[in-house]
Amino acid sequence: MTELRHLLVIRPRGLARLTARLFWMPLHDALLEDCLDRAERQLTGAVARPARRSPYVRMLRRVAAVLAPKVRARVR
Repeated sequence: MTELRHLLVIRPRGLARLTARLFWMPLHDALLEDCLDRAERQLTGAVARPARRSPYVRMLRRVAAVLAPKVRARVR
């Protein structure tokens, strides 16, 4: 038997309470579902029911892709 665990404990404060629910948690959940699909594929050779990204998560990923280069440029 194979067991895979993931534990995330956060206590956001201030503005992070809003951004965590609206931005980070949906992206985190989608990433975790992708990871579980990969684990299932590695263990069984196929994925019985692949996770599908919601329209909201697809929109967040597009926004993140546009903003990421700008954020990286500011950090350097």
